[in-house]
Amino acid sequence: MTAGVGELAALIAGLEEKLGQWAESTSEWLGTAGKATGTAIDKFIRPTVLGFMHEAGGLVAGAGFVAAAGLLGEDRSYIAWWQGGDMERVDALANFSPQSMSRYTKAEWFKVPMATGQPHVTGPYIDLLCTDEYVLTFTHPIFRDGTLAGVVGMDVTAQSLERAALATLRGIGPRAALVNAGGRSIVSAAPDVDAGDIVRPADGALRHAVGRQFTIYSATT
Repeated sequence: MTAGVGELAALIAGLEEKLGQWAESTSEWLGTAGKATGTAIDKFIRPTVLGFMHEAGGLVAGAGFVAAAGLLGEDRSYIAWWQGGDMERVDALANFSPQSMSRYTKAEWFKVPMATGQPHVTGPYIDLLCTDEYVLTFTHPIFRDGTLAGVVGMDVTAQSLERAALATLRGIGPRAALVNAGGRSIVSAAPDVDAGDIVRPADGALRHAVGRQFTIYSATT
């Protein structure tokens, strides 16, 4: 593994580890918290999000928790999500409207980890529900007494990943790219490739798995 690939692998691993630790602590808390309430969830989740938002050099643009239906009561879900340095609460009114809440529970970043019980990364995509930016959403399932109880997640903008990874990618090659599982560029050293573009490895290009769902191509077409 080249130094550049190792640096990018460490960058992605750091995000995944951060989310995994948060998921573990949230599952542990739910297992001992008694009856789950919106107030209790906010009190537990918000300090962690606050830490993400004010972390020096951090990449997280927004983060929070979305409960599975039934955790707070029959047919009721709940969202506790904040974004930006000013900790703007995201769509708190959705907690009082099942129709509004379905926008979140039907989203890929919620549905996939709830269906598989595994962490998932959605994107890059335009996040019309929260940041209005091109983002990747990292989500991790939460369990209560062995039952899926919701997800914790964090949004990372494509722009912030580009700032963190572009110089390293250029060191790997002038057309190197970090791509998602679907072959869409997340960050590319090539000036004619934007985030979200479908790319393919060039003939003879090296491929390096990064994190759970990403790949580095040393060169793309």
